[in-house]
Amino acid sequence: MYTDWLAYKYLKSSKKAGFSLGNLISIFGIALGVFALIVVMSVMNGLEQDVTKRILGLHSEIKIYSRNFQKIKSPDKLIAKVNKLEDVSTSPVLQKELMLMHNKNVTGTVCQGIDLEMHQHVSDLTKNIYLGYPSAADMENGIILGSEIALNLGVNVNDTVELMSPIADQPTPFGLIPKSKGLKVVGLYYTGLPEYDMKYTFTDLETLQDFSDIDNGISFLELKSGSPENAIKIAKKLSKSLGEDYIVKDWREFERHLFSAIKFEKKVMFLVLILIFLVTAFNMIGNYLKLLGEKREQIGILKSLGAKKDEITSIFLKNGLFVGIIGTSAGLISSFIILLAQMKWHFIKIPISGLPFREIPVQIEFLDVLIVVGVSLLITILTTLIPARAITKITPVSILKKAEE
Repeated sequence: MYTDWLAYKYLKSSKKAGFSLGNLISIFGIALGVFALIVVMSVMNGLEQDVTKRILGLHSEIKIYSRNFQKIKSPDKLIAKVNKLEDVSTSPVLQKELMLMHNKNVTGTVCQGIDLEMHQHVSDLTKNIYLGYPSAADMENGIILGSEIALNLGVNVNDTVELMSPIADQPTPFGLIPKSKGLKVVGLYYTGLPEYDMKYTFTDLETLQDFSDIDNGISFLELKSGSPENAIKIAKKLSKSLGEDYIVKDWREFERHLFSAIKFEKKVMFLVLILIFLVTAFNMIGNYLKLLGEKREQIGILKSLGAKKDEITSIFLKNGLFVGIIGTSAGLISSFIILLAQMKWHFIKIPISGLPFREIPVQIEFLDVLIVVGVSLLITILTTLIPARAITKITPVSILKKAEE
């Protein structure tokens, strides 16, 4: 027990009742490193979760394509086969790249033909509609626009837009002209992702099939399982069960570049913030070497009284562990306070227009916290090994000779 008592005693200053300045700086450095790592990683997790939620608000969790991405000619057979394999919601979708025109305003769009009643079970499209609230009957000759497309065209609900083919393929007495069809704007949606709100539009599946001269064909089948994590497992099972005739993609592949960028940034931020721990580690090494010089005589006396090398070494190791535990605990508590407060009151705002959110998103992951705590304690213990190895070279004889001099 005397090693624990000495380890604790060496934390304190010889002149004051509190901790020594060197130990206080080490504790503050560790606390700052833990605080920064947990806060930054939680914010990155919150950003990824928010973006995932918004993407899945417009898309489903799983998409099934035909081989070579050709049209699926018998969607009913595919739906029946999928329903036998997994308990999921399904929605057939026909997707075409077309143009929209209103007065003299023209814009391109990715138009999706959907069955509204089925589609509302695989995506949050109807929840994202802020104006119009269309029914399935309204969709027969209607179209749902994103907020950005509506702004570019200068239209509102109940206005009429022309859905046009970008290729002149409609024969007339005057030659070939682009095929067009007038559709009534029956709803406006907003996801918070401008690249989606200015790209995707939705109309009735049969309407788009007739416009595209496609008889009962679809581009892909959308599925939803209710959990993004569960969807990944289901996608792998379906890929094996359906065979080579179909291509199954889960939600991570819809915006692979975006999710890859977020994960890469998270790793880079983690490595950069580790530098805080490294600076603290050098400070702790210097502090322990200084402590070793101050306690040299005491260590020599302990050895002359029969203390073993392992016992003396454990004093410094426990001292470093005390510093690590105190600093890590302080960082954990302070980071949890700020993060939980942000999750409840959203007091930290982002004064940047164009972002899909106004408050900094936060998501605390247990694994991230565990990794940060482990790294903090590991670096702390490793920094005590240098002075601990120097202790083993001290002998009572050398101490006595120096004392006589």
